[in-house]
Amino acid sequence: MKTLQKVFIVLSLALTAVIGASAQDRDRNDRRDNRDDRYNNNRQQQNDRWRVRRSGRYYTVNQNQAEILRQAVNAGYQQGYQAGRDQRQNRRRANYRSMSIYRSGDYGYQSGVDRNLYQYYFQQGFQQGYDDGVNSRFRYGRNEGGSVNILGNILTSLLGLQRY
Repeated sequence: MKTLQKVFIVLSLALTAVIGASAQDRDRNDRRDNRDDRYNNNRQQQNDRWRVRRSGRYYTVNQNQAEILRQAVNAGYQQGYQAGRDQRQNRRRANYRSMSIYRSGDYGYQSGVDRNLYQYYFQQGFQQGYDDGVNSRFRYGRNEGGSVNILGNILTSLLGLQRY
C-alpha cells in the first residue's frame, strides 16, 4: 500500500509539473502574441499616416482625416460648380470670393480634422468647381449620373496627399 501511495504521489507531482509547464508555455505564447499584436498595431498606425501640402508646408494626418479632406475638396467642387452654374444662368458678374459659402468654407465640416485645413481644401475645390460651372464645362471634374465630382488627378494635385 505504501508503494502505491508513493507511485500516486510521484504521478501527481509529475502531472503537476506537466500542467505547470503547459501553463508557462501558454503564458509565454500569450506574451508573444500580445507583443506581435502591439507590433502590428504600430505598423498599422505608421501605414495610416499621411501628409498634405498646404502653401508649401506639410501637415500630418491619419487615414480618417485624409478622407475628410478629400471630401472637403469634393464638396467644395460640387458647391462651386452649382454656384458658378447659377451665376451663369442668372447672368450675374462672376465672383466666387464674395459668396458666403466660399468665405466660410465650412460646408460639410466634420470635427475630426483641423477646421483651417478643411476650409482651405473646401475653398480649393470650390474655385475649381466654380470655374467649371460658370464656363459650362468639365475641366476639373465630371458629371456622374447627375452628380458632379472633382477628377481624381485634380484632387491629388490639390491635396498633395502622400502616405509615409
